[in-house]
Formats: sequence, structure tokens, C-alpha cells
Amino acid sequence: MESCEDILKEKLSKRVLSNKTTREGMLACFVVTMMKYLSKKGISKPEDTVRKTIYDYAGEAFKSIGVDFEFPNLEDLKKIKAIIEEKIDAAAIKKEEPELFNEHERICSTLFRKFEG
Repeated sequence: MESCEDILKEKLSKRVLSNKTTREGMLACFVVTMMKYLSKKGISKPEDTVRKTIYDYAGEAFKSIGVDFEFPNLEDLKKIKAIIEEKIDAAAIKKEEPELFNEHERICSTLFRKFEG
């Protein structure tokens, strides 16, 4: 399975993104952010475990707003992002590791700007 770091680099290298590739990039960004955050806290977890958690949160979030996982629009993705950030306690990441949080925000904003549904 391709690493989330590689998935994210690939998505960021594209000029425009579809709804699916934007979603994949955003979820990869969450996984990369969580892996870096856990590492800084001295916690070691396999990427597959973190990826499953993030994808589970995403699945719950899509259901909670009544949107198909396969066909989100940009506003849906922004809502999903906010829901997942709440689940992973992004406020704690922002407080404890502001540079990491800012990098996460910058990457997600870049992905959203490239979205062309």
C-alpha cells in the first residue's frame, strides 16, 4: 500500500483535483499530520492503524452529514475536515505543535484550491 506521505505528494503535484482526489489528499494529510504528532509525543503507531482510524472517522463524518463518500463537493469536504479535526482533537495539536497544525491547514487549503469537482 502506498504511504500517505507519497499519496499526499502526488496529489499536491497535480494542477487540478477531482472530488475523489481531493478527498484522498485531505485524508492522507490527516494521516501524515497524526503520524508526525504521535512521533513528537514519543508514541509509535503503524501508519495502517492511523489510516484506519482516520478513514473510520471520515466514514462516520460522511454519514453524519448525509453525503456519499465517493462524491463529495468542496463544501462537504470542508465539513468533513472540521468533523475529523474535532475527533482527533486538532485544538490540542494547534496548542502543542502549532507549526504542525499550520502545515496541516496550509496543505488542506492548497488541496481545496485545486478542487474542480
